[in-house]
Amino acid sequence: MKNTIKLPIILLIIFMSLFITSCEIAATSDICVSIPPQAYLVKRIAGAETPVTIMIPPGSAPPTYAPTASQIRNLHECKLYVKNGHPDFNFETMHIDPYLSKHPDVLVVDMAKDQDIMSGDAHIWLSPKIMSDAAENIYEQLAQLYPKRKDELKYNLSILLRDMGKLDKELQTMLAPYQGAKFLTLHPSWGYFSRDYGIEQVSIRHENKAPSTKEIAHLIEHAKQENIHIIFVQKEFSSEQLDVISREIDATVVALDPLNENWLKNIQNTGRTLAKVFDEQ
Repeated sequence: MKNTIKLPIILLIIFMSLFITSCEIAATSDICVSIPPQAYLVKRIAGAETPVTIMIPPGSAPPTYAPTASQIRNLHECKLYVKNGHPDFNFETMHIDPYLSKHPDVLVVDMAKDQDIMSGDAHIWLSPKIMSDAAENIYEQLAQLYPKRKDELKYNLSILLRDMGKLDKELQTMLAPYQGAKFLTLHPSWGYFSRDYGIEQVSIRHENKAPSTKEIAHLIEHAKQENIHIIFVQKEFSSEQLDVISREIDATVVALDPLNENWLKNIQNTGRTLAKVFDEQ
């Protein structure tokens, strides 16, 4: 009878010991990010199984998205926030910055800090150079959050930076022959990527406004003069105007997702697609 009573107590003690030990080892809901590509960096450094609250989940539109009740609860549990930091990233200025200003104890990585940002273009995560800097800053904050894991985090960072360095070298090599080459985008998302690799995006839309008939005619003429034969669009987007433009300039239409969480593969595929189309022009 005594052994029967002791067994549940022993099991409870073992369970509590494992739980306490794992609190430092396994990241819980301590980390919040604004967009999926930031979660990619966190998980590469802290581990693939690390729970990360993504405030703007896949498939959402950053300019109009508002956090859900569950996301707000997670934000209040957050110990580290990775933010875009661009002043035109309205989601953060409306929903995140007010919270962080009242909670100075939260560790913050501001990706835009000390970067050469462009006015009106908040898509800084599409620059491998900016993302490499962000990875190092995320490591520094994770090391504060999980000091016993510092060596592991440092090692994971080194592997990530190695992969990002290989990516940058590949893109530099692939796109070097096409300096100054232009491509069309439905939305001006790829400015930082273009700046990194010496190419140029021409946007069909500005400030989410559909172009007029006159603007489309001018755009078609410009594309023909510049020998532009590629158009990047958001995934699952279709437009009659886009069909007209692509037919007139004989363009390849490529669906991309700038917010794809598999960031490295997404950027690599973008560079390879551009190089292939530029080579065929």
